Amino acid sequence: MHRFELICIDMFQTLVDVDVRRPFIWERILRDKYNKELGEECSNLVITKVVNKFHENVSREQEFLNLKAIFKPYFLEINREIGIDFDPEEAVQVFLDEHGKATPYKDALEFLEIVGDSIPVCLVSDADTVMVEPLLKLFKFDEVFISERVKSYKNDSQSKIFKEVLNHYGINPKNVIHIGDASSDIIGANKLGITTCWINRYDGEWKYSIKPDYIVKSLIEVADIVGIEQEMQACNNFQQFRSRISLG
Repeated sequence: MHRFELICIDMFQTLVDVDVRRPFIWERILRDKYNKELGEECSNLVITKVVNKFHENVSREQEFLNLKAIFKPYFLEINREIGIDFDPEEAVQVFLDEHGKATPYKDALEFLEIVGDSIPVCLVSDADTVMVEPLLKLFKFDEVFISERVKSYKNDSQSKIFKEVLNHYGINPKNVIHIGDASSDIIGANKLGITTCWINRYDGEWKYSIKPDYIVKSLIEVADIVGIEQEMQACNNFQQFRSRISLG
């Protein structure tokens, strides 16, 4: 028997790997000033000054702004810190555009294909539409909830994006599990009583008082959590799927 009636899942760093696009992001932004060392420095600054700040600050925002608007002052701060002039608005556009070129993790496509035959899977992504749309053709989702469309981020004070999910499906939150890599995935879903699963692909440390119900390193571990391991075992591709992930 399946333990959940709906799976919600994050996109970036859960289904697709944005890190592979880092060199391309900074080659496009810095142009002839680009070198590998500077690109890595800028990439690390993005994590601390853009990504982390976003997840920390969005819960305090009263008015919805899309990521393009939110990120522009952060990129201006990076501009000043590295002392190399680039257009922050253009940099943000490049950053968002390159997200749409991210590479699926090798457990993602087959996991969704197998799971989706048993339990509906919907995407819940803190993203602007331009970031997600190029990737939608790669995956089979029952429904898609994108922050720019819903006007809500996962960790905002009203949890509107998760409320939209529950209202759309007319479902009790205890029958839903949300899978994601960021603190906002866990804290935001937890506010409404949704079961949470933190995918910790890179052996990170959880630093927040609200803890995930489950922690996994790969999506194949989710099969047992949601109660579809028998279906996956019966799938012709399952053993080959598991072997490829284990070797990776």
